[in-house]
Amino acid sequence: MTDLHQTRPSAPRCAHRCRPTPSRDARTLSRRATLRWAWLVVAGALALGCSDGSDGTNDATASAADAGLHGDGSLSDGVGSDTQGSGKDAGDGGSDPLSVPADGYRAIFLDIGQGDATLLITASGETLLVDSGPSDDKIIQRLVALGLKRLDAVLATHADADHIAGLAAVIAHYDVKTVYWNGLTKETKVFKTFYEAANKTTLVEPKRGSTAKLGNLTLEFLHPAKGNSGSDHNADSLVVLTGCSGAWLLLTGDAEADTEDELLKAGVLSDVDVLKVAHHGSASGTTTAFLKAVTPEHAVISAGLNNKYDHPDKGVLKRLADIGAKIYQTDDTWEDDSQTLRATCKGGLTVGPLH
Repeated sequence: MTDLHQTRPSAPRCAHRCRPTPSRDARTLSRRATLRWAWLVVAGALALGCSDGSDGTNDATASAADAGLHGDGSLSDGVGSDTQGSGKDAGDGGSDPLSVPADGYRAIFLDIGQGDATLLITASGETLLVDSGPSDDKIIQRLVALGLKRLDAVLATHADADHIAGLAAVIAHYDVKTVYWNGLTKETKVFKTFYEAANKTTLVEPKRGSTAKLGNLTLEFLHPAKGNSGSDHNADSLVVLTGCSGAWLLLTGDAEADTEDELLKAGVLSDVDVLKVAHHGSASGTTTAFLKAVTPEHAVISAGLNNKYDHPDKGVLKRLADIGAKIYQTDDTWEDDSQTLRATCKGGLTVGPLH
């Protein structure tokens, strides 16, 4: 791997052959020329930022290395710990968005407008993108800006465009090898583009009770149930529980009240620490009964600023507040309002703005 902090080779002391001692005027002109040359060398080194990498020009590349994401696409063993990061908590506005505590994990809830996209990063550097939002340009822009060099898998919760429209571009850009999906097709150009790309990978159709490993994390699939071959894309969203002690995260796609009721009856819900609120905070879900079952301390809502659906619903916001959940949204401003979860898996958990 290329050294991320290479120093520029120093200039030779003499760039020409030694000559007879010149006159005083000639020596003066020579000294002036030497000073000008030296100044150009120093200025050039500062502009290039290659003297020691300390001026921040290599921060994005270094961040990728800190998360175990090498430029050649390979993963380091046991990388991504605090000791290799910037030492600042990204949940508190730190400058290293890919750093992960040793034995912990990070989730980044990306601001991609009216849609959903969540990036999971494990302590050993494995990565999973859950949905992509409605734009291939926007999701690629967000991931590249993070410094992400490798993506191991993607998960499509369901076939709606605001969740999968960017996944085909992501699969191609990162040469993704594994795609999880709910198995429900849709007669749209967006879905066909997604499926054409996904069909070149290992396609996995998980059902309730199945699990998958992602580094030190386990993905537990709670929905849909086996044998479910419905036609309601929102109701059949993949619902996934992952995380660790003190930092359980529930991802709900666009699940609605009927799905929540089914999960309650199946007895698969438990207390979680962070809830990715379903359907962008739509009034169609996040019922009181569901919230009493999962009792999240933190709730993240992904929606577009001033969207035409009026997401998130005021009733949903009130129900979340009533159970004491702290709410984080990706639609606060026109800037990048991505949110992040950073967990130590030893009881430490922070949630807050990525930037």
